[in-house]
Amino acid sequence: MRLTDGEKTFLESIGTTLNFPKGQIIFATGQRSNEIYLIKSGWVKIFRTNLNGRQVSVALRYPGDFIGLAEVLSDEAEREYSAEAMENVSLLIIWRDAFMKMLAKNPEFSAKVLNLMANRLREAQNTIHDFIINPVQGRLAVVLKNMAERAGVSEEGDYINVKLNVTQEELACLVGSSRQTVSTLLQLLKEDDCLKYKGREITGVNIRKLNSWIG
Repeated sequence: MRLTDGEKTFLESIGTTLNFPKGQIIFATGQRSNEIYLIKSGWVKIFRTNLNGRQVSVALRYPGDFIGLAEVLSDEAEREYSAEAMENVSLLIIWRDAFMKMLAKNPEFSAKVLNLMANRLREAQNTIHDFIINPVQGRLAVVLKNMAERAGVSEEGDYINVKLNVTQEELACLVGSSRQTVSTLLQLLKEDDCLKYKGREITGVNIRKLNSWIG
C-alpha cells in the first residue's frame, strides 16, 4: 500500500511511534483491540498458537504495511491473531476513532485500505493453494522468495541482495515443518546456488533458481 506524503504526515500527526525489539510480542490473541499499527521499519510475523502450543504463522508484514486492521474494521472486540517483531521494529500506533475519521474524510485513502484488504484475501487464498500443491521445499522457496522481493535492498546479477537474519525455527513455523527439515532444505538450496550466506544471515536470494523449487 503506497501512501502519499500527505497521508504519511497526517498519520504521523494522529499516531504515536513505538519501538519493539526482536522477539517481542506486539499484540496477542485474545487481547481487546482498539488500535492499528503502521510498520515504519522492520518486519512482523502474524501467527496463531494451536492447542498443542505450536505457533502457526499466517503472514509476514513489512515496512509500509498496516497490521491489526481486520479487528478494527470489523468491530471485533478481541484479536484473533498475535504479532511478533521478527527484528527490531518501529511502529506507528493509531487509535481506532482517529483512523475511522480519516477513512470517512479521505475517499482516496479509504479506497487504498479496501484494496489492501482485497489483496490480503487473495494472499490468504494463495497461501492455502501453496500449502496444498507444494511439499515443504516448495513452501520454503515461496517464503524466501516473498521475503526477498519485499525486503531486498538491491540486485546483483541473478541475486537480490537482502539481510535476512531469520532462524531455522522461525522458517519452520512459517512453512509448517520441523527445524531439522528446514535446516536440511536450506543446505540444499545453498548448494543449488539459490541462497548466499554471511555467517548465519542470508545475504542473497536467486529468484530464478528458487522458482524451480516451487510447484
